[in-house]
Amino acid sequence: MGDSPSSTKTGLKATGGVIVALVLMLGFVMFGTDNNPKPSNDCLPTTATTGSVAPAPGTKTQPLKAGTYQLTSGFGPRGGSMHRGTDFAGPLGTPIYAATSGVVAAAGPARGFGSWVIIDTDVNGQRISTVYGHMAASTIKVKTGDQVTAGQEIAAVGNEGESSGPHLHFEVWEGGRLPDGAGTPTDPAPWLAGAAEPSGPAPSPSPAPAPGTGVPSPAIVNAAAITPLPAGAGCGGPSLGGGGLKPGSVPAEFEPWILKAAGTCPEITAPLLAGQFKQESGFNVNAHNNDSGADGPAQFLPSTAAQEGVDGDGDGKLDMRSPADAAMSMASYDCKMLELTKKAMADGRLQGELIPLTLSMYNCGPGNTLSQGQVCQNEETRGYVTNIQKFAIEEFTDTSAPAGPIPGGPSTGSVVVDAALRWLGTPYAWGGGDENGPTRGVRDGGVADSFGDFNKVGFDCSGLVKYAVAQATGGRTVLPHQDQMQIGDSRGTSITNPADLRPGDIIQPHSGHIFIWMGGGKVVEAPQSGDVVKISDWTPPSSGLAAKRFA
Repeated sequence: MGDSPSSTKTGLKATGGVIVALVLMLGFVMFGTDNNPKPSNDCLPTTATTGSVAPAPGTKTQPLKAGTYQLTSGFGPRGGSMHRGTDFAGPLGTPIYAATSGVVAAAGPARGFGSWVIIDTDVNGQRISTVYGHMAASTIKVKTGDQVTAGQEIAAVGNEGESSGPHLHFEVWEGGRLPDGAGTPTDPAPWLAGAAEPSGPAPSPSPAPAPGTGVPSPAIVNAAAITPLPAGAGCGGPSLGGGGLKPGSVPAEFEPWILKAAGTCPEITAPLLAGQFKQESGFNVNAHNNDSGADGPAQFLPSTAAQEGVDGDGDGKLDMRSPADAAMSMASYDCKMLELTKKAMADGRLQGELIPLTLSMYNCGPGNTLSQGQVCQNEETRGYVTNIQKFAIEEFTDTSAPAGPIPGGPSTGSVVVDAALRWLGTPYAWGGGDENGPTRGVRDGGVADSFGDFNKVGFDCSGLVKYAVAQATGGRTVLPHQDQMQIGDSRGTSITNPADLRPGDIIQPHSGHIFIWMGGGKVVEAPQSGDVVKISDWTPPSSGLAAKRFA
């Protein structure tokens, strides 16, 4: 039985200088294609817009029927990158229509989109491509080479690929979309101005599920409202971020530090870190790779440890064989790779899913991952990515979610905060959450519906607060499921001076939203449709603070 781990840790050959260079190269960008815009009331969805587009002569047709969608993101810069199309948020299954007559240049799988359709049209001798993305393959009604006419139904709104909610991503390319680099994207909004309405019937709304459907575990569900998703698409199993760490599933000396490290960024969860430790070294603190020099349970190269290592236990020295330093260093590096991955995905340089790409960055290296535009395809990295996710779900996720603070975890000093932190990464679902945990969301007739919240199991802002306070008080205080009623509940003690805030106090920053104070300028919240339960920065106001203490 040797001490050599299975991974060669090629990814951790990247030094801090390489990371800085990559950040400068990529620029500071954000998810432009699929973000839910910040509504006026963060926790409450805004009302969906309706209206008609005046028909006009010509060959252009609106890709969705008026009244079935809401424009959620337009064409233009996104923090240094370009969002190359327009997003039309609408319910799953909403018909998509060809915006022009022409020939189908592509119809099927596409990295990042899940599936797409491209239609090429000749306009005065110039090739114009219209691109339609994120639909489920089973809804596509055309194939490559088909001749289509403007207004013909070609697919249905989906939530495939890198998408945070059901929508059509629509692009227009002058000079053609394929092959890559052939043409130039242009703003679809002026291009569609005056386009005719499609003549097909509007879809019938799906029946609403019964509200308040509880779930017995942190397993996260994002059920499709139409035909079953193809294998590998959508949320086919428990979320890597939806559950806490299964008690006793990791060595005792690792458990508190994995739990603490999981607070570094919302996407890197305790089960994921545990799976990574198992893959890297099997939790062997003496693990050493003779070929690469990678050392310790997190398998950092000495050069990378010098640049990226974290003194997790604050003892004044960096020891990559210490579970504390290894866990905090692994999480810190994972989160840096995650941010690089987000930027590259937004910039169109990476295609795939966020967590697998992040793990590829860690194992194969950011440079190699970026150069391939996807998870590195060598056998080691592909196995690394697959195994860690499998371990996280099957071996390290707590599916019982017992009440009270996270078992064995370092307490924040507030059982309210600890209860909420158990659900980091859980999807936002409008109307979701009760005193027992996440529940299925409900319909709102607007933005939340367009993001499919009624088919998600999770929390909204007041649902998370209701759960955390109930857990902290042993069920003695079960708050109403509404932010204004919660902040006005007479069972709590009002806090008006920011200096008096303690971790676990609930705060209403404005009407329509509520969250939990952690201290140090941090809150834990369920912010809005398309987002997840996460830790956010927030600065208390100098006056006008609305806060309550229940535990």
